[in-house]
Amino acid sequence: MRGTDINRAMTLPALGVVPGRASGTVHLVNDPLHWVSGRPPPEVLALPSLWWPPAEPLPSGVVAVLLHGVPSEAGRAVGVPTVARVDPDVVREGETVEVNGTIGRFRIEGVEEVEVVTAFLERADGRILLLERSEKVGSFRGYWAGVSGFLESATPLEQAFREIREETGVGADDLELLSRGEPILARDGSRVFIVHPFRFLTRRAEIRLDWEHNRAEWVEPIEIRKRPTVPKLDRAWESVAAPLPKG
Repeated sequence: MRGTDINRAMTLPALGVVPGRASGTVHLVNDPLHWVSGRPPPEVLALPSLWWPPAEPLPSGVVAVLLHGVPSEAGRAVGVPTVARVDPDVVREGETVEVNGTIGRFRIEGVEEVEVVTAFLERADGRILLLERSEKVGSFRGYWAGVSGFLESATPLEQAFREIREETGVGADDLELLSRGEPILARDGSRVFIVHPFRFLTRRAEIRLDWEHNRAEWVEPIEIRKRPTVPKLDRAWESVAAPLPKG
């Protein structure tokens, strides 16, 4: 992986629930009975859609709302810009966001937007390749991952083929694309990764590691949940394969 330019804000799609536009500081509501942070206004509440619409008027100073999931009722009488389908892992307490309920968007200030690819190699026996990241890489040292890299090529698929060749020695002729998943959002501090997942069948199980990884293992997919991994690796796998068994 190599670094990319920093974007000082990131705009993400959402579902517009109540039209309008407003900016404020995020408060993550974790109690359905207590929605007040004590922070000076203006404030944007982020909360589960199951708690929407509120039984009581919104606290003074609330100018907008971010909902995780989709509410059963729109709650238009609340009267502040509201969007839904917001990933609860993307926003952080105290950061500034702008909510646009008219077009269904919200903007996070002060974050670095990073596009990456994650490719899962699968053998004929159903085992997939996990790689342990080395101490020489810039992030997530010692964590397990698929084949991954920053998006530098014209398309995510081209980048996936490139990363597989560089990190494992497996060429395109030995690969069959089985599926590609919808992008996954993964937050790490001030960075938001847009992960483009892919799943390939490989006809070559011999791996040649480069400096980015300490070791490689062919494992059952359930192992993803049993190891320390880069953020949202389980979600990336689920987007290209059947859901992982519970346990």
